[in-house]
Amino acid sequence: MTTHNSHSANLFRSMVQPWFICMIAMFFYCYNYFLRVSPSAMQADLTQTFHITATQFGTLAAFYYYSYTPMQLPAGMIYDKYGARFVLFFACLTAVMGLSIFVSADSLGLASAGRFLIGLGTAFAYIGVLKLASVWLPPTRFATVAGLTTAIGMTCGALSQKYLTKVVEVIGYKEALHTALFVGIVLSIVILFMVRSRPKLSTKLTSEKAPAPMNTKQLFGAMKIIFTNPQMWLIGTIGCLLYLPATVFLDLWGIPYLKTVYQLTSDQAVNISSMTFLGWIIGGPVIGALSDKIKRRRTPLVITGALAATLLCVVFYVPGITLNQLYFMFLITGFCCGAHPLCFALGKEHNPAAISGTAVAVTNMLIMAGGAIFQPVVGKLLDFHTTSSVGANGLPVYSPADYTFALSIIPLGVALAIFLSTFVKETYCESQAKEADEQAFASPALATSS
Repeated sequence: MTTHNSHSANLFRSMVQPWFICMIAMFFYCYNYFLRVSPSAMQADLTQTFHITATQFGTLAAFYYYSYTPMQLPAGMIYDKYGARFVLFFACLTAVMGLSIFVSADSLGLASAGRFLIGLGTAFAYIGVLKLASVWLPPTRFATVAGLTTAIGMTCGALSQKYLTKVVEVIGYKEALHTALFVGIVLSIVILFMVRSRPKLSTKLTSEKAPAPMNTKQLFGAMKIIFTNPQMWLIGTIGCLLYLPATVFLDLWGIPYLKTVYQLTSDQAVNISSMTFLGWIIGGPVIGALSDKIKRRRTPLVITGALAATLLCVVFYVPGITLNQLYFMFLITGFCCGAHPLCFALGKEHNPAAISGTAVAVTNMLIMAGGAIFQPVVGKLLDFHTTSSVGANGLPVYSPADYTFALSIIPLGVALAIFLSTFVKETYCESQAKEADEQAFASPALATSS
């Protein structure tokens, strides 16, 4: 009996526990997505509550990215130093504190501070999943976890918009977010008591020596190589522009645009947004697998980007599009935009293998900068273009022409990304790092640092 129980316990530790722990971290990533996209379903309420213009609304939402974006770089090093369990716990707690401030805020400044703390906490979500996967699961499962996490996160983003759009209309945004506040507190407790930074027992999964994090001198050396590489700036800019349909449209301005320009109901607008998420979920792994098969990165980026830019131009500038046509075009647009993770592969392959983790973190930071930059820009363009009279609440009323003008940065940005892609050096799925840079990081201490 004792032997049977011991065997069952070992089976749980080796098979179930690793995935269970990773799934808890994935749930935190879903919570991150919920908080990220929530303002898009609450625009009317937030605008009236704080009596703000489109510029101020865009800036309020962007405060999430003001902390989320720069934290992508040090997050991995913090995990290496302190372990996943307590970092995840304090990260979730920070996001909950931010949400609490946001919900109770009676001024724009306090609400912005809340969004900033939300971004600061959730900046650790995705990297936390990858950190736990690297420790608890075999290397052959790492890519699976990364792709699964992205798919689950985007699914949660779509479902979150559906949920919030319905609930906010009935009970208002503050009451709607109270449930999320409770979920965040419970999640923090679950992380603290259920997550472990690494397995206790020495098994095949943990028999290898844990990689040593870079010291300060090595980190600065890696950063110098990455930031003095012109290809990295080019790749980061392309990724940022290709991700605009997510950071600008899906995360914030898409639902107000569709309701105003196409006179759709809230449910119809959210359904179109969900189709874009669905296309993205399908396109990511399909285009990634195709890229690996044909040994090309740039070609899939250019082809899918050109198709996405064309479809977006049709949506924004061609009149008379039916609802079913919108569903189809946004599904295909999302599929095409699923190619943007190829920028991570390009960033990795244009740098020495030993600092690939840092290179990917820098690429992600540059890509996510789009939310911080362009969410407020759309608001400024709306306020700049509007000639409508002030509404009953004393705030501007934005016309379809105003939204079309302001959100034109999306198709134009994607088109610019395609043009810039022609200047990216093809890697053929192999490292293109200079030999001198490879040798500089060839020491055993760095060979496994990322």
